[in-house]
Amino acid sequence: MKAKLTEDMKAAMKSRDQLRLNTVRGVLSEIKRAEIDTRTELTEPQCIAIVQKEIKKRRDTIEAAQKLERADLIEQNESEMKILQSYLGDQLNDQQLSEIISKLVAGGADNIGKIMGALKKDYAGKFDGSMANELIKKALG
Repeated sequence: MKAKLTEDMKAAMKSRDQLRLNTVRGVLSEIKRAEIDTRTELTEPQCIAIVQKEIKKRRDTIEAAQKLERADLIEQNESEMKILQSYLGDQLNDQQLSEIISKLVAGGADNIGKIMGALKKDYAGKFDGSMANELIKKALG
């Protein structure tokens, strides 16, 4: 993933795509910071976790901007989220996630922790954690 991010950053520099450049540069910066902190090279799942964290930051910023009625911030963060989501590949939609959760509940998983653990184990980087949490609460009643 780091190689793809680096190549995309170079391409964004050449095409003068400032939004993509800043977004990708920020993610690479977070990955490098984490590598320095842990003194190891990050694995693919760890890089995916950082991208997901960056998406969550954008989502939180969008919510705050909506309360302040800042259309410029909303638009910018939505664009950045789209760029970041392109690195995660295909995501599970709400219906697919709901079906998986239903199967886990039917299989004996009886609390949020067990279900989230199973989801993260099998579908890491393929779903939105807050949406999964809502669907789990709904499934458990």
